[in-house]
Amino acid sequence: MSPTTPWTTIESDFPASYPMTDRLRFLIRYALLAPSSHNTQPWQFRIAADRIDVFMDEGRWLKVADKDQRELHISIGCALENLLIAAKHFGLAHRTEYLTDPANPMHAATVRVSEDGRPSPGPSHDLFPMISVRHTNHGEYDGRAIPADVLDRLSGCNDKPSVTLLLTANEEIKWKVDELVVRADANEFANPAFREELGHWIGQGVFGTSWLMSKIGKLAVTYVNMGASIAKKDSAVLMSSPVLGLISSERNDRETQIKVGQVYQRLSLLAASSGLWCQPMSQLVQVEEIKQELSQLQANPALFPQHPFRLGFANPEKHHTPRRAVEDVLV
Repeated sequence: MSPTTPWTTIESDFPASYPMTDRLRFLIRYALLAPSSHNTQPWQFRIAADRIDVFMDEGRWLKVADKDQRELHISIGCALENLLIAAKHFGLAHRTEYLTDPANPMHAATVRVSEDGRPSPGPSHDLFPMISVRHTNHGEYDGRAIPADVLDRLSGCNDKPSVTLLLTANEEIKWKVDELVVRADANEFANPAFREELGHWIGQGVFGTSWLMSKIGKLAVTYVNMGASIAKKDSAVLMSSPVLGLISSERNDRETQIKVGQVYQRLSLLAASSGLWCQPMSQLVQVEEIKQELSQLQANPALFPQHPFRLGFANPEKHHTPRRAVEDVLV
């Protein structure tokens, strides 16, 4: 791992006595540690005197897997939540404005900061230490039940009125979701365009494999329909998870999708503080037919399913996935 990776950022290096632009630049290091689809890291940032503008990087949009840009906006929301938590931790009050530039659809949000000492909205507990701990855990979980008080705490982390968070340990629902996952994998991997897109990102080394293994993985995924083996693996990891989660919403607009990402990131940080790991199960909402069936498993089928995931205890993964440097994401 490069010594300059955002994963190695040292909190005590925060330039508290430097100009605000230097402090904002430092905060971006924490935004870069957020999860994103295929680890594409589809974000860019612009620093001004008292604000950070957050943009989506259209060149990193998954045009096949994420045709409607739902996951693009959710990924931005995850990075935004890290940014706000870091700002609050370092004593900066903040205010977020969403989608403020109609002329630029890639402009997702503007975060304005100040030193006036007024408390900013956000979690009452300090999730900042978990930003550098949290990671997506792709392995099998150990199946241990999650204590009820922990689930209650996780369920209470959602403060977005138009967003709902469901956490369930219901075995019947888990079996139904497992069947949907298998079908979704088969559908996607039967599509050569999906395999080519996934292969491209594997070839870029986004999952932390060596150059050689990344290139081998790219060839394997692109030219071989691995749907059956992927479905078998996904089924195993899903069934090892004691709890399944689903973030849904009353509306399906862009601002709501960004807020869904904020909720998921806050939940994953809070989960990490209890030794829990999360993994999105995005195939469930990437195939329209499967997404419609998933919606029927909710108490309110009229809600829009946005972000399904699994949750459980497991050994942490040995290595973090790579992150771009701050210099690579500034515009």
